[in-house]
Amino acid sequence: MPTREARIARHIESAFRQASSGLTGKDFLVAEIEEPAGPPAVAEPILWQQCFSLAGNPALWICAGKDLWESLSRLTLEAAGIDPITEEDSRSTWQEIIGQTVGGIASGLTSDLRHEVTATEGTELAEEPPDLAWTWFSVTSADGTQSGAWLLRAAWSSELAGSHDPNPAGQETRSGPEAVSKTFDLLLDVALPVSVSFGKTSLQIREVLKLNTGSIIELNRFVTDPVDVIVNDCVIARGEVVVVDGNYGVRIHQLATREDRLRTGMGEHPRLGMKS
Repeated sequence: MPTREARIARHIESAFRQASSGLTGKDFLVAEIEEPAGPPAVAEPILWQQCFSLAGNPALWICAGKDLWESLSRLTLEAAGIDPITEEDSRSTWQEIIGQTVGGIASGLTSDLRHEVTATEGTELAEEPPDLAWTWFSVTSADGTQSGAWLLRAAWSSELAGSHDPNPAGQETRSGPEAVSKTFDLLLDVALPVSVSFGKTSLQIREVLKLNTGSIIELNRFVTDPVDVIVNDCVIARGEVVVVDGNYGVRIHQLATREDRLRTGMGEHPRLGMKS
């Protein structure tokens, strides 16, 4: 079984690959590598510090040189049809890539720990904190068009590594063929409709009949409020609207508890995050 450190590294690989590929529309390979011999020359690095809900203190650091953050940002903006591209554009786009990466890492931790983990406060640092144990990753294009590999490095706190235990002491686990019911396994390929709700309102029939092109319907939700993610008529999560490769998407911020999902399935209004 992979160590805690190895599992975190795998989550970083997966989350960064999905964020980069999703935003640029190109496939990338991300893999952990040995620390390069001698300090590699990394020009104008951007260092990101991230906290998670399971650790109140800063828990993760991700650092990339300008060759990486500028290239991926440019590919992302070009895919969105934006040109010309300034350095400020590239820096802000890189923050979006990092934001989606830490969100993916939080999802991986949630899956492992079997309780919700969210990315909380994150910030760009001007100076590198001392005594960080860095893990290095190579980032290459899957189609071979990239010359060489970009370098990415990440470090995480002992608090994060210590919390990353999918099998807490005293918790019984099941393994082997009976770990997952065969009946449930048959359902895994069933397709379910997924929709996103921006809000609701009620109109009288006379108001509906007056609607025409250009009419505006005011919903019961502010523009800053999260949207509902609905699966099979059941609200399972809430999140914010993002743009991925020219398409709308939703970044999940809150997952509904089992009780919430049961209530919404019976027609009650969800209260996500109200866990007892």
